[in-house]
Amino acid sequence: MRFFFHIADRYGVSLDGIGCEFVEEDAAVLHARCLAAELAKSGEFFRGSFVLVARETSASCHASEDDSAASCRDV
Repeated sequence: MRFFFHIADRYGVSLDGIGCEFVEEDAAVLHARCLAAELAKSGEFFRGSFVLVARETSASCHASEDDSAASCRDV
């Protein structure tokens, strides 16, 4: 399944037009938590932002939960 990770803050929502493939929702949530943690490190501008996860069902290649954890370390 493809998941999109939109960033919301007091100014509005920045839409993720690309998304990422994950086998299960838990892996996508883990990735969203990693994104939120990285945003929190970015300073005052991103404080108060949060990550919205939206799901799109598709039948293409998938990443495993281990892949999402690896990409989280690379962010």
